[in-house]
Amino acid sequence: MKQRGLSSLFLLLIMVGLISLPLGCSSGLSGSASSSASTGPTPTAIPTSIVPTNPTYQVQRGDVVRLLQFSGRVAPVREEELFFRANGYVETVYVRRNDSVKAGDLLAELEVTDLKNQITQVEAELVAVKMNNDRQLAEAMANVRARELALAKLQASDSDTQILSARINLERAQEALADAKVEYQEALDRPWEKEEVRERYAEAVRNAQWNLELAQAQYNDALKARERLSYDIELAQQDLDLARMRQAEIEAGLDITRTLLSLQRLQGQLADARIIAPFDGVILSTNIIAGSQVQGYKTVMTIADPSELEIMADLSTNEMSELTEGAVLVAEVINRPGEMVPGFIRRLPYPYGGGGKIEGVQDEDTSTRITLEKSPTELGMRVGDRVRITVELERSVNTLWLPPQAVRTFEGRNFVVIQEDGGQRRLDVTIGIRSTERIEILDGLSEGQIVIAP
Repeated sequence: MKQRGLSSLFLLLIMVGLISLPLGCSSGLSGSASSSASTGPTPTAIPTSIVPTNPTYQVQRGDVVRLLQFSGRVAPVREEELFFRANGYVETVYVRRNDSVKAGDLLAELEVTDLKNQITQVEAELVAVKMNNDRQLAEAMANVRARELALAKLQASDSDTQILSARINLERAQEALADAKVEYQEALDRPWEKEEVRERYAEAVRNAQWNLELAQAQYNDALKARERLSYDIELAQQDLDLARMRQAEIEAGLDITRTLLSLQRLQGQLADARIIAPFDGVILSTNIIAGSQVQGYKTVMTIADPSELEIMADLSTNEMSELTEGAVLVAEVINRPGEMVPGFIRRLPYPYGGGGKIEGVQDEDTSTRITLEKSPTELGMRVGDRVRITVELERSVNTLWLPPQAVRTFEGRNFVVIQEDGGQRRLDVTIGIRSTERIEILDGLSEGQIVIAP
């Protein structure tokens, strides 16, 4: 078909040329054309078609190693993102990138003039409350002492002497009355006694009776005085207890506590509007300027301790699921090709590793941390320098293998096509470790067999 098309094109070109020539030249050409017609056109050789052949691979024996490679960067072991805990506008930024800071340094703060004024006012109130508390405490202590003395005085006057004296007088009066009655009766029993004598004995009985009544009254008064004193002592004790309670309340400083709580609340709001350096370090980054609006808990600065460095990598979940903490690796410094440094994975984020999860608190750092046998500082590296990490995940020694392109897959079935007796045949294979360059053949093939690739 191709040859026929070329011949037709050739004839068409000749005809176009004849038409374009002058008439005088047509006779000369006609002779030439007749001569050519007598001999015929020279046939063009038809090229032999090339039959494409698929590449073939021989089943070989060797090691199959599956590696995981990823990049990391030099980062401080201790690094922390900093943020405000309140929304607002930035008033002042005191540091810039690469500035060295000390723990407790004020790095930035929001516009909080009203809050600062409130704090100043409450601080003044606290001074006044403390002074008033000191005065009240002095008065309370003096009152307690006065109550103690009053109670002690009453307790000192509590004596049995008056009651004892009154009882003795009462007993004497009773005896005197009894004696007077006996003498009077004896006078009555003596018939020779004169009437005036008997009258004197009768008067003595009356006097003794009166003395007894008086002694009884005095004794009763002494008992009542003792009872009244016990009441006074009890009341004095209650007054003392109340005075001591008042002193304890003042010493507790409830007014001071309330004022302190108000001050602490305001100071907490001020702390939320400030960023304080949590440790000695260097500011790695800052993305705020005075006057800019910020949202609370959104990272605006990063601080790090440059004295101790390690490698940090941000990996996908699939990559992290392949790794374990403690896995050995090799790191290649990108800006120093060929220099390989052994190391191991120190930390994987939760749930792929420990990840700093303590008592149900999940660490916000989701990076993978790597420790090298030589520290980045020893290698002359700085924060941010890149490295390439290679981790050996699996290894099968002296096993059969083929390149990945030699193995075909269809609907979950792994098979190969082999050359056999001038024909082709499919064989199912069981594969093991897969790497980028080799696939382990566990079953289905023998060493030396030839496999035809797709």
